[in-house]
Amino acid sequence: MKIIIIGNGVAANSAASAIRDHERESDITMISDENLFFYARPRLTEYLAGKSPFEKIIVHDEKWYEKNNIDLLRGARVSSIDTEHRMVCGSFEDLPYDKLLIASGASPSFPPFYNPPLEKVFVLRTKEQADRIIATAQQCRSAAIIGGGLLGIETAYALSERGLESTIVEYYKWLLPRQLDEDSASILQELLLQKGIKFLLGKQTSSLSNENGKISISFSDGGSVYVDMTIISAGVRPNIAFLRDSKISIGRGITIDNQMRTNLPDVYAAGDCAEFNGKMYGIWPAAKEQGEMAGHAIAGQSVDYRGSVMSTKLKVAGIDVASVGDFSIAPSTTVEVLHEEGVFKKYFREGNKLKGAILIGDTSDYFKLQNEIAG
Repeated sequence: MKIIIIGNGVAANSAASAIRDHERESDITMISDENLFFYARPRLTEYLAGKSPFEKIIVHDEKWYEKNNIDLLRGARVSSIDTEHRMVCGSFEDLPYDKLLIASGASPSFPPFYNPPLEKVFVLRTKEQADRIIATAQQCRSAAIIGGGLLGIETAYALSERGLESTIVEYYKWLLPRQLDEDSASILQELLLQKGIKFLLGKQTSSLSNENGKISISFSDGGSVYVDMTIISAGVRPNIAFLRDSKISIGRGITIDNQMRTNLPDVYAAGDCAEFNGKMYGIWPAAKEQGEMAGHAIAGQSVDYRGSVMSTKLKVAGIDVASVGDFSIAPSTTVEVLHEEGVFKKYFREGNKLKGAILIGDTSDYFKLQNEIAG
C-alpha cells in the first residue's frame, strides 16, 4: 500500500508513527515544503531568543525517517491533487497513492493593514523567518509585536531577551483571549510587566508605514507608535490553496468526520488544516491527537474522534500558564478562585462537573484536570 502524507509537522509525524505502530510494510512518503526535518514549531521562540540552538528543537532527525522506512521529500511543493486518478502533483514526479493524509498545516494570517513591501516587518512560523528576524534584531533597539496570543507574547519575550524594548499591541482588552479570561489575563500581564514587556491593549492597527527608518504603526483611534521592527502575530490560515480544483470538501478548513476522513474515499486530513464539526483548533495538542487518530484509521484501526479538549500548557516568558476546557460563564456556572503570591487558579463548574480551569504560576494539576474535564 502506498501512503502519501502531505506535511511534516506534528499531525503528519504523529500519523506516520501511528501507522508504523501497526504495520511496517506500506510505503510512506511525506512531503515537506521546508528543507528541514520535523522540529517543534512552538519552540521556535526559544531559538529566536538565543536560548536553544536549532538542533535542540528537532524532534525527528534523519535517522528516525530511515528507521521507520519513510521517504521524506524536503523542499517540495504540492500544487494539486488528482483524486480521480489518485495522484499528488507538485514540484516532483507525480506520486500515486492508495491512501492520502493531508496534514499541510497553516501559514501566518495577514490582516488588512499588512504591507508586503515594508522592510523590518515580519511573521514567525518557520526557521527561515526566525533567522531573518534574528539578523534584523541585531541592528534594532525596539520592536512591536502585533497580536497578544501565545506566539505574540513568546516573540515579545524572545526579543526582549535579545535586548530589545518589546511592546505587544493587541486588539482585545486582554492577553491570550482564546486561553484566558480577563481576570486571569490581568494577572499574567502584571507578571510580564515585571519582565519588561510593554502593552498597548484594545488597540486596532489601521496601517503600517516606513518613516525615517522607523516603522510607524497607526491605530484606528488616531494614535501611533514608532519602532525599529515589527512582527505580525495575527493568527493563521490553513494551507489548502492546492485543493481549490479538487473535489475535497472545504469549509474554513478541510472538513473531516469522526474517522478523520474527508468526503472522498481514502483521503484523510488532520491538524491545523482540518475542520471538525465546524471547529478548527490551531493548537499543538489537538494536531497531535488528530494525527494519531488519522494514522490509526489509515492502518485499518477503528477510531472515533469526538473533538479535542481545548487545552494549553506552556511557559509564557518563563511563567507557567495552562488553560483547559470551557471557561465561559452561563447562569448555572459556578466559579472558584484561588490567588496567592505568584499563583492564580480559577475553576469553572456546571453543577458538580468541572468544565474548565485556568492556572498561572502552578500548573502541576494540569493533566489531572484535563482528564477530569474529558471524563
